[in-house]
Amino acid sequence: MKKQLFSFIICLLMASPVFFSCSKEPENPSQDPLPVSQDPSGEASVDPVSDDPVSEDPSLDESADPGPSVDPNYIAPTDTVREKPMVMWIDASANFARMAKKSDITATLKKAKKYGFNGIVVGIKPGQGTALYESEFLKPCTTLGGVTVNRDYDYLEYVLQEAKKLGMRVEASATVMVMGEEDGNTGAIYDDPYFAELECVEWLPTGLQKISKGDTFAAINPCHPNTVAYLKRMITEIFSNPKYAALDGFCLDYCRYMNANSDFSDYSRHAFEEYIGQEVENWPEDIYYYKTPQTAKGDYTPGPLYNQWMEWRSMVIKNVVGEAREALKAVRPDADLSVWAAAWYPLPANGQNWGSTKYTSVDSQWWATQNYHTTGYAEYLDYFQLGAYYNKVTGFGGSDTIEYALNYCRNILKGDCPFWGTFSVAGSNFKAQTATKLCLVKTDGCMVFDLCHISAHQYWEKIKAGVDDAWKELGVNWPLKVKQFPKEDTPAE
Repeated sequence: MKKQLFSFIICLLMASPVFFSCSKEPENPSQDPLPVSQDPSGEASVDPVSDDPVSEDPSLDESADPGPSVDPNYIAPTDTVREKPMVMWIDASANFARMAKKSDITATLKKAKKYGFNGIVVGIKPGQGTALYESEFLKPCTTLGGVTVNRDYDYLEYVLQEAKKLGMRVEASATVMVMGEEDGNTGAIYDDPYFAELECVEWLPTGLQKISKGDTFAAINPCHPNTVAYLKRMITEIFSNPKYAALDGFCLDYCRYMNANSDFSDYSRHAFEEYIGQEVENWPEDIYYYKTPQTAKGDYTPGPLYNQWMEWRSMVIKNVVGEAREALKAVRPDADLSVWAAAWYPLPANGQNWGSTKYTSVDSQWWATQNYHTTGYAEYLDYFQLGAYYNKVTGFGGSDTIEYALNYCRNILKGDCPFWGTFSVAGSNFKAQTATKLCLVKTDGCMVFDLCHISAHQYWEKIKAGVDDAWKELGVNWPLKVKQFPKEDTPAE
């Protein structure tokens, strides 16, 4: 009976397309107990058109004094309380046009600093699989969502330089597994043989099919060694480049499977068989099967190896995160590794077990094995970004509030790593002040998604009020400590 209910829920989820826009209210995950097909981050698929062009905002005078100059690396006395990271996400796609000019970048960062932000997460590898930094193997990103921007400067380098002038933390983020956008069939999967060979295969009611032919992002296979090689190469070339020496960290976004229907490639089959120590006699029906070709792709019936398949996929993602950490620490031991993932744990269809290996309660799920808890990857993170993208902020009357999610997350992580509370301000009536204060007071930092939403709904002052409330309650009297350029690597003015 439980399996039939699960199939019905998945059917409903997969039948509901998710659209990302700078003006759209976020999906309400509380309506579905296992919203595996929903992804509220909006990375690589948000309308890049700006409703609030910063270059026309008179309040963003570049000559304006951003405030008193304080050395953020000053070693504070024991009675000093530093700020926690208060970070704004700058999505690569959603802000492509907004951040086209150097003047726009400078003005945006100054405004962010003015309204309480002391850091940013900047997207440098959007869903096309192109680069907004100097890469030796990824093509430069010049067009996104129909908007073309031809820069004569290094985007990441300039963002980093301007942010560090303001004493801000800067973390680069990448949409790890997404390598193409279905809108227009653009991206690395379509024009680079290396990534084309890695494309995920979905198991659908009509049979096996390349993921780019369906209704989701064109993603690559997480378990393939060439996928891991590309990720490690990207991390290495960024963090070994002196131009980016002041980067504080790297965030893995979309570091997961896109849905429960992938990956069913020959490579994944053999890797799974090696993992369980036996051949799969009926492939792929022993994982799950459809009763009729007319069945919705999420309305499948689990087969005899389904639970082991779920464990294996989560172990694949854990190994990817571990490899990413190894690559980062090899070139920059002082840089932070983080993952953004949705708060509605667990996420078996995406293969994301962001919890601690000590959180064994997850093994009681009907789809889990007794060893599923071993797939948790919290131990590999310097901190975790919890995507508590709920409309409700406070309360414990249900699981659909940010406050509930923060408490639940702490229990799942078991102290393996610090975590930030993060939320989206996509809606126009969100209690941003309350959410900001809550995340800063109750967790190790706060991230607000996204610059495009903050600008569209003018949340600047409410966020600043929340920051001020939090610093007052915490007794903060000193700025956040951030990475700076080594003196010999400081960019020339």
